[in-house]
Amino acid sequence: MAELSSRTSSAADPGTHPVDEMLPKGRLLLYGMQHLLTFYATIVVLPAIIAAGIGLSERETAVLLSAVVFTGGIGTLIQSIGLWRIGIRYPLVLGGSAVALGPTIAIGNAQGGGVGGLLTIYGAVIVAGLVLFAIAPLYGRLLRFFPPVVTGAIITMVGFSILPYGVSLAGGGDPTAPTFGSPENLAIAGATLLTVVVLYRISTGLLKNIAMLLGLVVGGALGVVLGVVDFSGAAAAGWFDVIGPFHFGWPRFDVSAIIVMSIAMLIIAVESTASFFAVGEIVGRAPGSRDISRGVLGEGLATVLGGVFNSIPPTTFTGNVGLVRASNVRSRWVCATAGVFMLLLACLPKVAAVAAALPKPAVGAALLVLFGIIATIGVQTLSRADLTKDGNLITIAVSFGAGSIPAAQPTFFQSFPEELQMVLGSGIVVTAVVAIALNVLFNHVGSRSPKKAAEPGPEGPSHAVT
Repeated sequence: MAELSSRTSSAADPGTHPVDEMLPKGRLLLYGMQHLLTFYATIVVLPAIIAAGIGLSERETAVLLSAVVFTGGIGTLIQSIGLWRIGIRYPLVLGGSAVALGPTIAIGNAQGGGVGGLLTIYGAVIVAGLVLFAIAPLYGRLLRFFPPVVTGAIITMVGFSILPYGVSLAGGGDPTAPTFGSPENLAIAGATLLTVVVLYRISTGLLKNIAMLLGLVVGGALGVVLGVVDFSGAAAAGWFDVIGPFHFGWPRFDVSAIIVMSIAMLIIAVESTASFFAVGEIVGRAPGSRDISRGVLGEGLATVLGGVFNSIPPTTFTGNVGLVRASNVRSRWVCATAGVFMLLLACLPKVAAVAAALPKPAVGAALLVLFGIIATIGVQTLSRADLTKDGNLITIAVSFGAGSIPAAQPTFFQSFPEELQMVLGSGIVVTAVVAIALNVLFNHVGSRSPKKAAEPGPEGPSHAVT
């Protein structure tokens, strides 16, 4: 059915790319809801971790969660629809990056935690967003430093580094709990995963496109039957609430906090750039230097608004990148619809509480598929690199090896300054830094005539393979 819609649109306007295709209203709503649930079911974890890390109350945590959803909706609209020369105009959903967790918690605790720490976090987020916005016009010109050997390594590590999180949720969320890996949790996860696999095997069109959504519905329904789903939070939540800017007070600006958050945002920009390439690969429209600059501008603006509206930096959300590939729905207007849903959901605490009641094992099973797809896209990107060249082979091998260090030995960098530990604690960050540095060493330094990255063509990224 989705394929029929595409053909019909193309027949009416042969020049319309699937990314720009305006789907019928019913499908926009349905596919947008699928993106919303994928986003919401996983994004709740980031503010929950931050709140626990800096000692926020339950009410403060609820405000932070609503703010994350609200600013994610704004950022999603900026990136999917575009605003002047801002926004990449791809099917992207913004919510937050796990890379920012360590720096955010460290900044908050350095200021005594609680609301005081939160205000310092917001000040750092606002300035870091301005820094990102300022460098964005130059960022796209650095595209030649991101050939497939670099972007493929980063995308692959993004997928593999967050797969353990999906495994943890599939078991129940808390590995120390006595119910972790219980028959009930495994049954819910298994039912969700089985539903997705079966739909991919036997269905086509609409059913196949919403396989993730139906998997979550089946897993949630089984959770209700097994008594795992708890709707008490939804019953206690209010119906409508709007949280304005600077809800907790005027932000505080601390120089060290700003430096740390700015470094984190620059690294997140690399992670987001990898997502831009991944989405470009999926939709068949590879990003050029201007697209990258517009995408980074969009994330910079969204980050500034995040600090104003009481949120963590709303950056490209990788789970929804996997959903674009899994559903094969490439229209950016679907994500724009999800952005509108996110704005509405942020003002409806009771509805948000119902969505949050999805059992963790169901969410975890869906994430295993989505994050696995991200890693697979990375492998696909790496296949375009010339691995007969020793430089490319070593770049991939060493970047993967270095990127596995934080997960294998979290205390490996404990002798480094605390600011560096915040950054080096992420395998994604380490992989990105090492891959970029080695690519420059092997393919740019001392080269008489370094190959310049070609502009992407209709088949996907066509960077010169270095």
